Amino acid sequence: MSRGRRDAEDLGREQQHRTTIGQARVDQVALNLSHSQAGTSHYANSMAETSHQDEDARSKISTYSYHTDADATKLLQDIDGRTINTLSDQYYLPSDDPEWTRLERQHIAVVIGLGGLYPAKEEVQAVLKPQEGETKRILDLGCGTGTWAIEMAREYPHAEVIGVDLAPVPMDREAIPANYRFEIDNINLGLTHFHGQFDVIHIRLVGSGLKNFKDRMRDIHSCLKPGGIVLWIDADFDFYSTEKFEYHLPATDDNPGGSWTQRIGSEMRRACLKIGSDLHAMESALDAGLWQDPLIDSETCKIGSLYLPMGTWASHEDPGVAQLLKYVGALMRQDIIEGIKSMVPLLVKVGRSKNEVETWRKKLTEELTELKIHTVARFRLAWGRRIPVPKASSAQQGSVIRERSDSPSKVNYPWLYVYDTEEAALEQVEARNKQKASILPSMTS
Repeated sequence: MSRGRRDAEDLGREQQHRTTIGQARVDQVALNLSHSQAGTSHYANSMAETSHQDEDARSKISTYSYHTDADATKLLQDIDGRTINTLSDQYYLPSDDPEWTRLERQHIAVVIGLGGLYPAKEEVQAVLKPQEGETKRILDLGCGTGTWAIEMAREYPHAEVIGVDLAPVPMDREAIPANYRFEIDNINLGLTHFHGQFDVIHIRLVGSGLKNFKDRMRDIHSCLKPGGIVLWIDADFDFYSTEKFEYHLPATDDNPGGSWTQRIGSEMRRACLKIGSDLHAMESALDAGLWQDPLIDSETCKIGSLYLPMGTWASHEDPGVAQLLKYVGALMRQDIIEGIKSMVPLLVKVGRSKNEVETWRKKLTEELTELKIHTVARFRLAWGRRIPVPKASSAQQGSVIRERSDSPSKVNYPWLYVYDTEEAALEQVEARNKQKASILPSMTS
């Protein structure tokens, strides 16, 4: 076996091992509130008796935090055979074993692509460097399975890590470090109880569940300490083809040779918009970067695109890199095939039939298995630090970040692109949009 191939397989096994430590489990244990919430937040008992949703909120302050004596079943409901949270109509993906397994695969693929748990490695490490008399704090919003937050708690044992989600985190008690806490909260109801408290805030793949995105972004950035860094990672609902990352039109009755992966991405975007997600604002805000945000130091801003193949078609002149691309491609193919099953409750809610969605799934599976179209998923990245940035950290500003290791034993992922100016970010948006369809497929096609 070649050294490159062995390195790629070792990296995959290492990440799988780290993830397996916290494998999903149904019998969720109750976790204590964080110090910030212990005295002020509670689980609203009325949730068990009413269908309280975002629109009914009288205040932007979230009051639905996980309490040790709360019955987790009151936070969940069965819809079309899947377990869905009860707190938000905007996030309609399941919280159950099949979805957790899918999210674990997705997590591995993203971490391999980033070369670690987060982009902006030098900035994050500088921000979290231990300082006498100060507690470093990390907030993971939309923590899902909790894996990212728990791995950060292990990597930074001197820091307090808080994970927040709409449903209980499926982790074994034995796998949870002492410096990790979990809360159930609805971000859409506000985070004023967290303002000014965190050194690092990580928000991955929650944009489709947010209303009034600009307000939510301002609220989230307000949770940073001065000099703290925010890390946004979210999905592009458009898919691309081959190593040139070209847009491929979706399959419709009028375009039967189009991409079924693209079709499903289009349908998912439309469904999110229909139930109140501010998805378009998320897409434009993150693609434009944080340079114009009044809370963020423009000199610390970067944006990026992480491209992950879907299927085992990708190749590379370096055998180790080629093996890594194929491994990531296999994970992402499983992610989207299982993902459409997770989308059934949402798509049915907006008027699609289960039979129709199953037909799409079969066509997508055939497309990705037979490699009829070489499909690539894109993840949008954006980060920056809250003003004022301490002078001791100013050396980190303005550098071009590449998430790469100088170690010859590490296989570098090749499809991560980082841009350090607002002009470059907007040029990339323009280039991607040139080929895109102006309208989504009609509901009858």
